[in-house]
Amino acid sequence: MIRKGIPTYIFTILALDAIGLGLASVLVPDATARMFVVVGVLFLVPVIAYWLVYFGGYERLGVGVGGDDRNEGE
Repeated sequence: MIRKGIPTYIFTILALDAIGLGLASVLVPDATARMFVVVGVLFLVPVIAYWLVYFGGYERLGVGVGGDDRNEGE
């Protein structure tokens, strides 16, 4: 179960990091505040990605994930 979700987990982390860091660089003008936001994003993104991939977060949000083949062997 966990091995099949690893690629989805990694891509989710990369996508959330890109979104969070991109928004932080645009919306936060102060360099010190931006550093705190970036650290917060880097700590929260793995937790959010874990919830999305392994605890049914995508299903709860009603979002289909391409390449999600967890039901192939069943």
